[in-house]
Amino acid sequence: RLGWQHLRIDGVDAGLPRTYRSTGDGTERYSPEGALHTLDQLEEIPPLDLDALTQNVARRVALAHEHGLAAIAYLPWCFHAVATSMGLLNFAYKTVDDIDFLHAVLEFVEERNRTAIREALIPLGVDAVLFDGDCAYRNGLMVSPRVFRDLTQTRTAKTVAPLRQAGIPYVFHSDGQLDEVIPMLVELGFSAVHGVEAMANDLGDIKRRFGHAITLMGNMDITFLGMSSVQHVREATRQMLDTAAPGGRYVAACNTSPEDFIPVENYLAFAETIHAYTG
Repeated sequence: RLGWQHLRIDGVDAGLPRTYRSTGDGTERYSPEGALHTLDQLEEIPPLDLDALTQNVARRVALAHEHGLAAIAYLPWCFHAVATSMGLLNFAYKTVDDIDFLHAVLEFVEERNRTAIREALIPLGVDAVLFDGDCAYRNGLMVSPRVFRDLTQTRTAKTVAPLRQAGIPYVFHSDGQLDEVIPMLVELGFSAVHGVEAMANDLGDIKRRFGHAITLMGNMDITFLGMSSVQHVREATRQMLDTAAPGGRYVAACNTSPEDFIPVENYLAFAETIHAYTG
């Protein structure tokens, strides 16, 4: 009814401990103090439950294909999983004081991803994989590009290699500014990058600079969808499409997961405008 063309498959958990803090508006956010502090904690984390994972993936793939939808598996990418488990300030300190600790815990996450990819996602026929990888603020990466590359590039290349070999597209999600993220994703062979957050990126500029090398997904702000009139939603959606659709390699979508505060009529106006768009 909402115009989606895929079914999401969860089931791979990074396994890392997390703590949360309530905010003034009643929502919960990752606690800045973090919950992961020692490597000994990794030994307490149960291994990935492959039986439960394969059952879930098989069921969701079958359901998606029965209804003509793509089955997209979501994986927890190492940087985002570890930074939210440790707290970003603690993570930042470790980049100076104990980078070997970060290499160890990031590798722990990616090894679980590799197991899931090898044992379940590829054999059971998922259509694409999305790595949940928040790693940027509105003005750039959360850590320096040099440190970011050192921590993530080689191990991510190892993780995605079987997907590339199997011909399964893999996609990366991050909020924030993508100028420093996209070149690394292109090197790694990512098919698309999701987010292109309107508050942090000029969609037209990102399209001109990177649209030939990687498919862009997203850009529609969910707060705008929640607060605007149906007519304004239609106008903004057409403007977004006019900016990014020429030449292809653009998937119109929200910049992050749609939330319950978006009126159904607004979301339907957004989806209908996309489906009706002819350029």
